[in-house]
Amino acid sequence: MERKTFATFGFLAILLLSVGLVSAATVTGMTLDFDGQGASSDKISGDAGTIESFTIELNHSNDSLGEVFVNWTGDVTFFTDIASVNDTQGNGTIEPYTFEFTLPSSGIEETITAHIYNSTNLSQKFGTKTKTVNYNVTGTTTEDPILGCTDPDASNHNLTATPGNANSKVCTYDETTLCEHKGFTENSTLEISDFDINVIGEGKDDEWQYLDKIEIIVEVENTHDDEDVKDVEVRIVIMDGKIEDGGNDVTGDFDFDEDILTDIGTLKDGRSNREDVTFTIDEISPEDLDSGTYYMYVMAYEDGNEAGQCESKESKLGDSDYFFEFDIESVDDDEAVAAKGIGIDAPISAYCGQQNLEISIPVYNLGDNDEERVLVILSDSELGIYESKVIRNLDSGDKEELTFFVDIPSELSKEKYNLDVAVYFDWDEDEDDENPSNYDDETSDEEVRLEVLSCQGPAPSINANLASATEVGTDLIVKAIVTNNGDDNDFVIALSGFESWAEIVSINPQAASIKEGEFTEVTITLKPTASGPQTFKIDATVDGETFGQPVAVNIAEDKGIFSGMNDALTYTIIGIIAILVLIFLVLVAKISRRSAKPQF
Repeated sequence: MERKTFATFGFLAILLLSVGLVSAATVTGMTLDFDGQGASSDKISGDAGTIESFTIELNHSNDSLGEVFVNWTGDVTFFTDIASVNDTQGNGTIEPYTFEFTLPSSGIEETITAHIYNSTNLSQKFGTKTKTVNYNVTGTTTEDPILGCTDPDASNHNLTATPGNANSKVCTYDETTLCEHKGFTENSTLEISDFDINVIGEGKDDEWQYLDKIEIIVEVENTHDDEDVKDVEVRIVIMDGKIEDGGNDVTGDFDFDEDILTDIGTLKDGRSNREDVTFTIDEISPEDLDSGTYYMYVMAYEDGNEAGQCESKESKLGDSDYFFEFDIESVDDDEAVAAKGIGIDAPISAYCGQQNLEISIPVYNLGDNDEERVLVILSDSELGIYESKVIRNLDSGDKEELTFFVDIPSELSKEKYNLDVAVYFDWDEDEDDENPSNYDDETSDEEVRLEVLSCQGPAPSINANLASATEVGTDLIVKAIVTNNGDDNDFVIALSGFESWAEIVSINPQAASIKEGEFTEVTITLKPTASGPQTFKIDATVDGETFGQPVAVNIAEDKGIFSGMNDALTYTIIGIIAILVLIFLVLVAKISRRSAKPQF
């Protein structure tokens, strides 16, 4: 068993290593070159309507690529079968490709692109290489064009179409579902019946912004009348292009709070049995995600029976039944650096006279430029607060957490205050970096909400001293001195935390009016019921605020009838009692023997 387990982990390790090596491959060292056949200086000449050909090579010196799959495309009107030309090559050598084309009626510049994929995993795209082709038309042609797309993979393909006609490059394709992309036929009684996007932030349902939080709610149901679907799983996949166009899986770049795969168990038969699944993206990160268009796919299937139960149609929000299209928007340059994640939704609690109140402010660089200096100012004129900090070297996509410590005045007239947060960036080098005027841009639309819970004087002082023995069953007396460190006020004295080991006898006094700077003595009497180290708290309440002082005591066991005697006296008494008992027993024995003599 141990040997099999070890072998399994070894196989997985090798598999992960191989995946890592493939993922690390790039198109470094690749070039597109004409080999001279039918071309001179990247320019092809001839009469309009004549068929010409040329050869183009994809050369590379990167042996780490291994075997690759090359797909040729282009924004062209004249290549006869450019989209269908593909091949698998390896060992650092990719064979040249020869293209036939019919020259159109006028000269123009065209582009051809090689898309390079991992031949064993077509969802992994290494990159692209592009070549520009110039051609010159020297004559004319009167042939009527044959319409249609020349790509055999297109749904409207016609391999006899005239490449010079604009219609030849207008190709349509059957869309690929996520089930089909994973190798399963779209065939299921499962149905993705609803799909909703909830953007928490400044973006919209299909236009997300950096730092937005996204909730994706998927409703799945079983449409079969009398058959359950067991082990139903729902998966989210996000790609940077459509599946059929060779988009890359970028789901890992999104900050999902949990797995992108959720198990919802068994769905009973009948449409009334539905299950909602919520996926959450905690934050659209400027560090991990570029602005642009993305495509979200959702798949529901029966685990282990994907061939018979797989469904990936979805989204009433998207342009298709098969995916949801959304954009991540870049920010304006003048708002590229900003404080985010604060405001009235996350208030900070404080009290009058509080010292060193901690306030944290996250600052993000959402733009494309690195910032050498960023000045952040936290201020409020009513509270007399003005604090500034400078962030050094805040690069594009980075986040910096600033911590300010502020003092709250001892007397305040309001319960809520909004502290202004201003962020200055685009610093003029060699100028004072703490002067706002030396920065070209500013964002100041964020605030920190401060909620004042109480405006009360300093806490009273409570000093306690033991004034009696500490023994189970004997009154425990504590003398407490309560000193008022604030204005004249009324105090209520109480105890807490004693219930498990003592009974309260009295508190004298339970209430007292104490002037500023003066004190009163309080006598507390408890009756201990359990021995050992014990604690309780003396509480002084003033203006609704309670201040406590812990007290610790060690309670001794009850000594019974010998309570209060020293050990020597105790042992003496015990010895005398033992002697008396022995004498008593001897007398009883003698009397018994006399009464037992026979009578004659």
